Amino acid sequence: MKDLKKTFRLTYYVVFCFFCFLITDINAQVKDMSAQDLTTASTAVFYGKCSKKSCEWDETHRIIYTYVTVVPEEYLKGNLGSSAVIAIPGGQVGDIVYEVSDMPVFTEGEEIMAFVRTNPAGKNLVTGGYQGKLKIDTDKKTGRKMVYGTGLGIETDVTKQGTAKTRKPEKVKLDDFVAKVKGYMKN
Repeated sequence: MKDLKKTFRLTYYVVFCFFCFLITDINAQVKDMSAQDLTTASTAVFYGKCSKKSCEWDETHRIIYTYVTVVPEEYLKGNLGSSAVIAIPGGQVGDIVYEVSDMPVFTEGEEIMAFVRTNPAGKNLVTGGYQGKLKIDTDKKTGRKMVYGTGLGIETDVTKQGTAKTRKPEKVKLDDFVAKVKGYMKN
């Protein structure tokens, strides 16, 4: 009888824990980072054009990396040379696909803003996962270059009435975003 009670109690706790995990929020693997956080955590910040993309196994043949070569137009922080090679975990080699959640996707020919950190092994990785790669495109109405997906973290505006209003901007002029990032490095 004592063993039966012990087994019942153990089963009850296991089932209770199972249901607790089911109803809790599942958080993303990537911490929300503002543009300032990304700038501070990065070895290099630049914008330019993706010129090449290839996928390869790592040295141990356990992980596939997608290597993206970007020709920087301007470095805002650091310098990775005349062409920066960024390693993104995940990719496809032959019939084998290795997927990693929360990683950015690059396309040859696209213009991007990149926040990059160099790890101790010397690989250049995107800082903050998908948050560290922003698309640059030309606005069809104004002809200006715009940085898209700049809703990094929550930015606060103060209204005329003095109350705070939060927003996540979708796009910003490239020149304004560059000035903002350069300003973060002065702090």
